Amino acid sequence: MSALTRVAPLVRGGGRFFRGLRAREAGGVGVRHAGGGVHIEPRYRQFPQLTKSQVIQAEFFSGTMWFWILWRFWHDSDAVLGHFPYPDPSKWTDEELGILPDDED
Repeated sequence: MSALTRVAPLVRGGGRFFRGLRAREAGGVGVRHAGGGVHIEPRYRQFPQLTKSQVIQAEFFSGTMWFWILWRFWHDSDAVLGHFPYPDPSKWTDEELGILPDDED
């Protein structure tokens, strides 16, 4: 019985939680904790107006990304180009390339 008395407050709280969900689904207004309206109003077929802070952050992160990509390519280009030397195509034979001999037709 003591286990039921410990669980009873949780069941009551859970019931309130589900009643609140049903009220919102039925069109009731819930509590918004967004701190105001939409920060940037959407405009139809127009670019959003960015703040100076957003532009600076975008430039910083894109510059950091390209620095990392080029740095890694410079110091570990084998990851992109391969680990083995590229074969010399002038040393390949006609048989390796699948070219029939000239005397066969």
